[in-house]
Amino acid sequence: MAVQLEQPKKPVGGAFGIFMAEKRPEFLKTLAGKPVSEVSKMGGEAWSKLSDKQKEPYQKQYEDKKAQFDKDMAAFLEAGGEKTKGAAGLRTERRKAKEGKKEKDANAPKKPAGGGYGVYLAENRAAIVKSLPAGHKITDVTKAASAKWNAFSDAEKKTFQDKYLQKVEEYKVALEEYKKNLPEDANDDEEDGDEEDEHEESESPPKKSRKAGAKTDEDEVLAGASPQKKRKVANLDSLMDVAKKEGLHTKLKAMLDNPKLASKGSQVLLDALREAGGKVPDAKRSLLAK
Repeated sequence: MAVQLEQPKKPVGGAFGIFMAEKRPEFLKTLAGKPVSEVSKMGGEAWSKLSDKQKEPYQKQYEDKKAQFDKDMAAFLEAGGEKTKGAAGLRTERRKAKEGKKEKDANAPKKPAGGGYGVYLAENRAAIVKSLPAGHKITDVTKAASAKWNAFSDAEKKTFQDKYLQKVEEYKVALEEYKKNLPEDANDDEEDGDEEDEHEESESPPKKSRKAGAKTDEDEVLAGASPQKKRKVANLDSLMDVAKKEGLHTKLKAMLDNPKLASKGSQVLLDALREAGGKVPDAKRSLLAK
C-alpha cells in the first residue's frame, strides 16, 4: 500500500505570527471571559511596543520556518506529491457550488485594504475634510488626499506602508483566532479574501525575458509614437508603480481592461479603488453611477 504523502503547511503571519504563538497562552489567561478578538488586539499593542532589536528573534524564527517549508515542499513534490489548494481552497469550491451567498459575520476581523495610502487616508481624512470648502463632493476628499500622497517622498510613504503591513499581519493572526471558534465551513468568505491576496502577484502573466538592449513590440510602436503618446504611457507606468506599492495594481489593470471605465482615466480609477477600500465591484458602481 502506497504511503500517503502529507503536504507541508506554509507558515503564515510573519514575525508577528511567531510572537503571537508564543504569547497567546499569556494573553488568553489575562483576557479570560472576553471576546477572542481582544487577544489579537492585545497582541498587536504588545508587538507595536517592541523595538526592532526585540523583534529580530521572531523574524529569524519565521525566516527559518519559511526556509524549512520551502525545503519540505521541494522534497514533497520530488517524492511525487501533488500540491493542492488545501482545506481553505476545498471549502471555497464547495461554497461556490452552493446556491446563494452567505452573509458575512459582523464579528469577523476586518481585512485592511488600500495599502499605505489607505492608512494615510484613514488617519488624515478628518483634517482633509476640514480643509475643503463647504459643500464639497465626496470625491473631492480622495482627490485632495491623492494629491498630498503623490507629493510625499518614498521615505514619507514608507511610514504608512509599514503600518499597513503591520495591520495585515495582525489581521492574519486575528483571522486564525476567529476561525478556531467557527464550524468548518463558516469562514469561507474570509478565506476567499486571503486566497486572493496570496495569489495576486501571479494573476498577471509572467513577462518574457529579453536580452539587454533588445526591443519589444511595444518599444517598436512607441519609437514612432507622438510625444503626447509617450508621455501618456510613461504616466501610466508611473501610476502602476504607485498602485503596486499599495497592492492595487492587479485590480487597476483589470479595471483598465473595461473600455467604459478606462475612458475615465487611470488616476480616477485608482482613486475610486482607494475610496472603495480596494473592492473592485464597489469602485465600478461608484464610477458608473456618475
